[in-house]
Amino acid sequence: MDSSLGEILLSGIKLMLVGMGIVYLFLALLVWVIGLNFKLIQRYSSEPSSLPLQPNQVPSAIGDGEEIDTELVAAISAAIHHHQNN
Repeated sequence: MDSSLGEILLSGIKLMLVGMGIVYLFLALLVWVIGLNFKLIQRYSSEPSSLPLQPNQVPSAIGDGEEIDTELVAAISAAIHHHQNN
């Protein structure tokens, strides 16, 4: 065990690079598998999907012909305002 400090550091750096490479490849494989599953689910799903939503698009919870309860909207707005200010 007559290794110099330089050899020990070099072997440590090699081990670090191999470990980081393995983790990177595993994560890339994981992203690929998740994307493949998403495509397969969309293709073979019986329900039509409304995905993807646009960044500023919010699904509406109010159906056609329903009126908006202004008291409920005021209560929700007050709760949000109170939460943001406290």
